[in-house]
Amino acid sequence: MHVPDHLIDNGTELVAGITAAAVFTAAAIDTRRRGPGTDGPTLLRSPERLAPQAATAALVFALQMVNVPVLPGTSGHLLGGALATALLGPRRALFAVGSVVTAQALLFADGGTGALGVNLWLIAILPVAVAALARSLVQVREAHGSRWWASVALGAAAAPVVSSAAFAGVFALGGSGAATSRVASAMVGTHAAIALAEVAITMGTLAVVAVVEDHRTQSDTVPVWGVALVSAAGLSLLASSAPDGLERVLGDVGVAVDGPGSILHSSPLADYALT
Repeated sequence: MHVPDHLIDNGTELVAGITAAAVFTAAAIDTRRRGPGTDGPTLLRSPERLAPQAATAALVFALQMVNVPVLPGTSGHLLGGALATALLGPRRALFAVGSVVTAQALLFADGGTGALGVNLWLIAILPVAVAALARSLVQVREAHGSRWWASVALGAAAAPVVSSAAFAGVFALGGSGAATSRVASAMVGTHAAIALAEVAITMGTLAVVAVVEDHRTQSDTVPVWGVALVSAAGLSLLASSAPDGLERVLGDVGVAVDGPGSILHSSPLADYALT
């Protein structure tokens, strides 16, 4: 769901960027004020340390490289908000996923630079907020319990649908103005199917981390790094080449991007390849 440049007008992108920056600033201030141990139950111990945060960011980055087929001719990839929230808690998850989205845009030309604020909202802020809301609704008290797992599944299932609906709203405000109702219905319908993959990847990854962690007495980040390495080095080679949900919807409704998807499209690491 990485939105390219030249799809949303400059004014809407600017508002998205400013408001996203405000959210991250507020989260940073709140995280510092609250201190450690106040972000709810997490699978990783001591999530305030740098190592769990770096491992989680690497895991989300690696899993987002794996597009899986979800509908004929359509693929989807992990958003990662529910996964990161389960590992770190919502505030630190926001920074982990946000760092991934920013690196993807600025280093790999995956998502527009002008549209970075939009992508931060769709891939980081909203999915983490949905995961945090799911925790609250299910009234999670401890990690590993049935309520904890239920909240993770609920957050993972809802995030792609919420983000797709949010994109439809942004497109209605700052898009080309063509076929906005068709974009809305197609985005939500397509991402409802992608939500199934989000749940499967999130729950499967957490199950692996939890099982391996239970047999360790030292660093609980080892299984996280291990899954990230396997995903980046192995599973990404098997990733579907079909267009993702956003690309498929835009193609079906006949909306074209007027120009390159990123001003960094000619950079050495664009599209995750050395040139």
